[in-house]
Amino acid sequence: MMAAKLLDFSEEWVSVEIESPLTEGSYVEIVGDIERAAGAQALDRQGFVRRCTEAANGRFVAGLFLSGETKKAIPDYYEFLQISPHAEPATISRVYRFLASRFHPDVPETGDAEKFVLLKQAYDVLSDPERRAQYDASYKKQAPEPVPLSTSVDFMNSTDGELNRRVAVLALLYIQRRIRPYFPEVSLAEVERRMGFPRDYLDFTMWYLRSKNYITMADNSDFTITALGVDVVESSRAKIPLLNRLLSDRTGPSTAEGVAASKPLIAPGKNTLELPATGAFEGVKAKRDDEV
Repeated sequence: MMAAKLLDFSEEWVSVEIESPLTEGSYVEIVGDIERAAGAQALDRQGFVRRCTEAANGRFVAGLFLSGETKKAIPDYYEFLQISPHAEPATISRVYRFLASRFHPDVPETGDAEKFVLLKQAYDVLSDPERRAQYDASYKKQAPEPVPLSTSVDFMNSTDGELNRRVAVLALLYIQRRIRPYFPEVSLAEVERRMGFPRDYLDFTMWYLRSKNYITMADNSDFTITALGVDVVESSRAKIPLLNRLLSDRTGPSTAEGVAASKPLIAPGKNTLELPATGAFEGVKAKRDDEV
């Protein structure tokens, strides 16, 4: 546990002075009492470290977004980068370089200093295996497990079931292509998970869609919808109620993984900041995590 001096506080943001630096892009627990106009207020919330700089007195000043009422303030790195939570390091680096060339403040037309800072934080976390593992652990914990399509769609009826399987696969791949045009691939495991249907029963479905050139399969067994498949989906939507429902619900892999949903990523941080009521360091003992 680390003692902290309160510098500024609002319902969305807190600024503190601390003895040791916090890692930008990490999460911390903030506990203690603070003095407000209405009296002392207990604080027990988690915060996202947006910035941390060294002060003139040798201490450090950190600014943190608070969870709770500010759920949207805590960024989803995968959503921001428009990549899958399963993206390889090479993909993360490639996307980072591409977005950095757009958001860098020195670029006249597309430069965005705030997005560039967030981009740098996202890359620092996701390119570090240990920090990414900690981030992913909380990410998966917070992302709701989707309800399989098989609970509401009949995939077993001989003829109609096969037609429904084709429609569902095309809808999943179409939504992925629309949401992530540069990363439209969906693995067979993800198709199986979203549909709630064993892959052994999808062999004929995938064979048919590939034979019609509606989808393609990469060497790693990831599937992608083709331009012809997109045309089929868009021209058939009004005529096939199931297809229209799936597209309206946006029942795609990215939503299933919690990427498209605007949900907070509240991660249990390794650090805990303890705020005394006076906003000073006196009387507060700094503890290591292993002493708590």
